[in-house]
Amino acid sequence: MALQDGVSVLTFARMKARQFIHLLLISLLMVTGLISCQQNAPFQQIPRNGFITHFEESDGKRMPFASYWDVSDNADWNERVQGQNNKSQAVYIKPITLQYFKPGPTLNANSPEVIRLRDYFQDTLMAELKRQDASANSFHLVAAPTPESYTVEIALLSATPTRILNNVAASAAGFVVRGSGLLVGQSADKGSLSMGIRFYDPKGKLVAETADFEYGKRSLPGMVLADSKDFRPYAYHRRIIDEWVKEISTVFTTVHEHSIKRPWYSLNPF
Repeated sequence: MALQDGVSVLTFARMKARQFIHLLLISLLMVTGLISCQQNAPFQQIPRNGFITHFEESDGKRMPFASYWDVSDNADWNERVQGQNNKSQAVYIKPITLQYFKPGPTLNANSPEVIRLRDYFQDTLMAELKRQDASANSFHLVAAPTPESYTVEIALLSATPTRILNNVAASAAGFVVRGSGLLVGQSADKGSLSMGIRFYDPKGKLVAETADFEYGKRSLPGMVLADSKDFRPYAYHRRIIDEWVKEISTVFTTVHEHSIKRPWYSLNPF
């Protein structure tokens, strides 16, 4: 009996190992397809609610965000970011606003969850920019607009919560096939978040607008095992914000010609 039990356990373990390897290989093959198929969709999902006035689908040469419009000549910005004439670029960041937030069935601008996301975005962004300010000579933050400062306005535009029950069911099944036939990497079940940014030059002229819409992105390990963000209401949203913060920080520390590339996948299941 013990021998039979041992064989059964060994057989089961081998089946699970094969299943794991099979799913891992599929995930690795499909992850590029997942991203390439979904990169164009976010542009249509950005709320048209008055904050952004110039919607242009990004070509990905500068910004990794879904919409990007720019009319600046960039010479002054590049000169200061490069630290020429011993002068870095002054930047004033206005507090992130919820004034343009698109209300949904469960969330609006006054929802505690939305306010916490806004505060997390604000705190994480300012902490990173202050760190960059202290360690580099490419820009410096100012507490109020000055005759030489760029002004940046940021708005949280929309959010939908993670569908935890759907994710529990998907996790129990191992993987889910949608209408596209692709393994789930990004979907409405992971929740969504969108934001917009407006840039003004020292003369107060609007010189650039950018906006992004993102579904929560499941990590690569999460495609074959489990992603803990599936079971926490706004963990995916915080990961989206973390990614945005890194990208915004790169904008402030590089010349305009620098291309900001977003990672194709995440390895962090937390």
